[in-house]
Amino acid sequence: MPRFRLLLVGFVLVACAKPESSSQTPNAQGGRDTALSQPDRRLLTAATIALPPEGLVAESLPEPASRGAQLLRAYCTQCHALPSPATHAPQDWPSVARRMWVRIDMMHGELGVASPTAADRTQLLNYLLAHALRVAESIPPGPGRDVFEERCSRCHTLPDPRSHSPSDWPAVVMRMERNMERMKVSGVTPGQAQQIITYLGMASRR
Repeated sequence: MPRFRLLLVGFVLVACAKPESSSQTPNAQGGRDTALSQPDRRLLTAATIALPPEGLVAESLPEPASRGAQLLRAYCTQCHALPSPATHAPQDWPSVARRMWVRIDMMHGELGVASPTAADRTQLLNYLLAHALRVAESIPPGPGRDVFEERCSRCHTLPDPRSHSPSDWPAVVMRMERNMERMKVSGVTPGQAQQIITYLGMASRR
């Protein structure tokens, strides 16, 4: 099997596997299967890291009965967990969607991945844009603002502090910490996390 085809099939297997699966599985002697070369294992690991860290249940999507939500469930969950439209800001979704179209088109056909029509792609992107992350037009001053700007902008556009209530921000920050760990991005210290939570709690009341 050509190397490109082997890597492509490997990507699909990892992307569609359950989170606990691994590119190396225990063999009968309790060791690890080393059938894949080191470059191939690195590629599969990178594919796993690049997938959405957490998924939603269908009922949690905005307007879950809409055509856009149906398209999101039908096409995006072929390879990974159901993403939230608020994962990315409006200015980021077009490039993310284009990247996904390329991957879907590569895996369409014999690998069994369905590819959306041009009309479906437009409708899906419009749905994602309509429910994207609310971006902060301005960041109010306050203790912890610098930490919030520096740490949170490493992965995405800064959200509007009013996107969540003061009581919801601690859970949101904890989820972002888990995502950063999974994505192998340098995270925050407990002290920095508390500064961010305190700042967002204050800023979300304005």
